[in-house]
Amino acid sequence: MMLTTAMKITVRKVCTNLGFYSTSHRMKLTPKPLDYWAMNKFTRATNAASSAAGQMLCLFLALLLGSAAIAEIRIQETPDGGVQPRLTVDDSGNIHLLYFKKRLSAPSAREGNLYYRQYLPEQERFGLPVKVSSNAFDIRTFAIARASIAVGGEGRVHVVWYLPRDNQYFYTRSNIARSQFQAQQAVVDVFGEGLDAGADIAALGSQVAIVWGAGALSREYERTVYGRISNDFGATFGDELQMGSKELGACACCSLATNFGDKNELAIAYRSAIDGVGRHMQALTVQFADKAIQQGQYAELSKLQEWELSACPLSTNDITVDAAAKQWLVFETEGRINQLQLGTGSDAMPVAEPFIKTRQKNPAVAINNQGDRLIVWGEAISQTRGGRLNMHLFADDGSDKNAGFTEEVSIPKFSFPAATVLPSGDFLVLY
Repeated sequence: MMLTTAMKITVRKVCTNLGFYSTSHRMKLTPKPLDYWAMNKFTRATNAASSAAGQMLCLFLALLLGSAAIAEIRIQETPDGGVQPRLTVDDSGNIHLLYFKKRLSAPSAREGNLYYRQYLPEQERFGLPVKVSSNAFDIRTFAIARASIAVGGEGRVHVVWYLPRDNQYFYTRSNIARSQFQAQQAVVDVFGEGLDAGADIAALGSQVAIVWGAGALSREYERTVYGRISNDFGATFGDELQMGSKELGACACCSLATNFGDKNELAIAYRSAIDGVGRHMQALTVQFADKAIQQGQYAELSKLQEWELSACPLSTNDITVDAAAKQWLVFETEGRINQLQLGTGSDAMPVAEPFIKTRQKNPAVAINNQGDRLIVWGEAISQTRGGRLNMHLFADDGSDKNAGFTEEVSIPKFSFPAATVLPSGDFLVLY
């Protein structure tokens, strides 16, 4: 759904009967008892107008709340009929979107390309699409095969994705103007055995890091994490480096998440495969210099990170940074989404109960400058189905700000949600 001047997804909040409604989409968010003053606003496109009584109530609430900022959450379909959205924010607050779109010439097939768009905050819409992938490819039905995006110095956009027919990860970067992407290039040469999607990319200043799991698929307990580092904005990359410990193994059917904590320091979250069954969520911090690994350290596991399973979890995770430069990880364990603040020694915490007794999967996290932390995910049994959208909002102190998200929003097949922070401090959710 393209956001145009005629169709804005955040037009108006309707305040009535102690609940927020969007009548055109029948959205209802029910506040918890005695929690109304801390309630966040969930909105959709609507032309509905508040009643006189509703307007008076909203005015009363505004006067009572004073200048207290309450984050709004805007929910939108991925533009252009795209799927598998990935969102990121650069140091200047610009929002960048990566997604997959099928070719118009073959709408019934899974073949298509990756596209990039930048968000235009003044117009409340995404700009024109820019083709990322050099060649069309078949989308994988599993979320772990999703492409990854990062924005570093010079404003360049960096992208990595997996092509099963080539058994290869491909990388490209944009020009400084973000109007064109270079021809895609292969990433892996040495440590390419057992590639099965799941790579991730991070960027900070002139540094770009690509990480992936590799090793024999029949011996997951011997697999580990590898990576390559660039110190010149992605123009060249150093040698392929072993970053993880082979003693822990590495899940062959789970994605990785990575993010720069600081210059020359990389956080990597991935699932181990201890004895082929210990698929625990490992938090690895790697220090490097001159494109070489200097030190690697694993954080201790908390109970909610442990997951014993003799099958493929097919799970994803996500890392972001808050205003205090603290990294937050969201991940799945045994069908439930958990959150963990990295580098603090704290335990992982559950996020929320599901709508029904089904699997919570494919989480994403976004944090605004006020410390409000929004976590979104899908709920379904099948991996190929996007499932039902769910979300939860936390305050900076960890308290619950959720207003009771109840609308049935269906995520498209093969897709998943993404979340980011708008310049206003409000949240944007794509699905």
